[in-house]
Order: sequence, then structure tokens, then C-alpha cells
Amino acid sequence: MARENLWMSRKSPRSKGNDSEIGNEKGRENGADRGNGTAREIDKRGMKEKRRAGHSAAPLIQGDLFPRMGLDGRDIGLIIEVRRSTKRKKTIEAYRNGEKVIVSIPARMSQREANQVVDEMVKKILHDESAPTNSHLFDRANYLNHKYLEGKAIPVSVEWSSRMSRIWGACTIEDRTIRISDRLRDAPEYALDYLLIHELIHILIPGHGADFHEMLTRYPQLERAEGYFEGRTHRPSGDFDQLFDE
Repeated sequence: MARENLWMSRKSPRSKGNDSEIGNEKGRENGADRGNGTAREIDKRGMKEKRRAGHSAAPLIQGDLFPRMGLDGRDIGLIIEVRRSTKRKKTIEAYRNGEKVIVSIPARMSQREANQVVDEMVKKILHDESAPTNSHLFDRANYLNHKYLEGKAIPVSVEWSSRMSRIWGACTIEDRTIRISDRLRDAPEYALDYLLIHELIHILIPGHGADFHEMLTRYPQLERAEGYFEGRTHRPSGDFDQLFDE
């Protein structure tokens, strides 16, 4: 004798009308999902368009790359303005404009690359600004002349030179002018002092004979300075003194 499954034979409390309503609700839900998917796609396209538009938007101001406050409470910070240009493909330019440093970079450069480049360029500008000026070189040379050379080697001018790629310094005896390679802008003071004394002596003595070296040994940090220049110079052979004079 078969038994009737009461659960299977019992009608659902919902009517056919309710069934159709359920179907309509599911259809609306599916439609909503499709609509949401379309909306999400539109949002993604909108984000891409915004990113593209960002390249031609107003310059990005980055004021948080360097401290804004000194130890004494004074505002010593810099404002860094990053300008993206579609005309730039590879070149990068940075310059100081008052209290602002302006860095121009290619528009397609990523934000991560831009942050690194901007940091390096700003540090370079600050380093160049902190390097001794021509006036400082001249004053330092006169100080060293009186301290170690009895004030006998009086230069007419002492200046940085960007044309010296093979040697560190040079002295023209006829007009008593001294030129120092600008590759040494980051050199420690003891090394720069050594080079200035070296060139000052040439105002008095042309060559590198015994009398020249006798005067040079008056500088107390002679060995340390020569070690510094030997370390910076990749020269397999030749006279060490020739690195300082043409």
C-alpha cells in the first residue's frame, strides 16, 4: 500500500499569482544586477578618463617632501611644484623660483617614478646651492695663502670651471688666475684646501720640484687629501701631480 507524501502533495501557500510575482522579482533583481554591472563599467571608464585628464590638470603641488619648520621654529620649507608635460618624452628639468622649486617631467611618468625623480632633483638643487661660490673660493685661497705661504702667493681670481674633465685644478702663472673643476663641489674642505694650496704655490713655483713639495708639506692634512684624490681618480699610470695642472 503506497503512502502519500504529505509534504509533496501539500500545495504551497503561495498561489500562481504569487509565483508570477516571484518570477518578476527575480527578473527585476537580475536586471538590477545587469544594471549595476553596466554602472560599474561606466565608473571604471570614468576613472580612466579622469586619470587621463589628470595629466593636463593643474600642476601638482608637493609641499611635504621636505621639512616645513626649522629647529628654531622658522619656516624653512620649500614648495615643490611638479609640472607634467605631454611635449616631454624623456627630459627632466628643475629650477628654483623664489621659495618654490619647479620640476618639469613627462606626462606619462608614473607617480612612483615622479616622486623619486622630484626628490633627486630637489636634493641636487639644494646641494648646488650649498656648494662654495667663486667668492668663497677666492676668500678661502687668500686665507690659506696667509696661513701657509706667508702671504706671498696672491691670486687675481679663483673660480669654478665646468671645462675641466681630466684634471682637478689649474693655475695660469702669467695672470695669477686659478681654476677649480666643478666636479669637486662636493669635496670635503680638507681636500679643497689642499688643491687651493697646490695651485697657489704655482703662482710662486712653476713645476713640481723639491722646492714645490717642500712648500706643499706645510699643509698638515697633506697625506689625507692626497689619499682622497687618489681614491677619486681612476688613472692606471702617470704622475700624480699632473692631475692638478694642465
